[in-house]
Amino acid sequence: RFSTQDMSLDGADFMKTAVYAERDYQSSPIELRWDYEAMVWLQDNVKGSPVVLEAHHDQYRWSSRIADYTGLPTVIGWPWHQIQQRMKYNGAVRERASHVREIYTTTDIKRALELLRQYEVEYVVIGQLETVYYPLEGLKKFDEMVQAGWARVVYSNEGTLIYRAQWYN
Repeated sequence: RFSTQDMSLDGADFMKTAVYAERDYQSSPIELRWDYEAMVWLQDNVKGSPVVLEAHHDQYRWSSRIADYTGLPTVIGWPWHQIQQRMKYNGAVRERASHVREIYTTTDIKRALELLRQYEVEYVVIGQLETVYYPLEGLKKFDEMVQAGWARVVYSNEGTLIYRAQWYN
């Protein structure tokens, strides 16, 4: 899917120049370098194992990239892996996927906060992928949360924002 011109032992190195097109969506190509820089920031600055919210979609997509490349837990990881390993809890896995979608899409801040608290989310990623998957109206609420003191922006570059929870206080 990506160029193999500059081979490296660093499994994330390809992101510095790779561009990803999300099939089934009429969107601009996603420059992976912005996610790469955000992932490096998370690796360098986050202590412990706080939960991160990131886009969720079917397998073999760019979703689950934060979990995959940082090792940090997310609300839900790669869908088939989660269902395959937790077949008995198939319904709970699907519910988490639905909740991730709801958190990103709802314009109801109270409902979003309820779900963010339920999953103990400490960081929220809004990258190019999230802007492809989820409507702008739903994503705007995170800036409203900053204005209300519920969150703060801890990282930003041209393509990715990371918000940190203030909703536990």
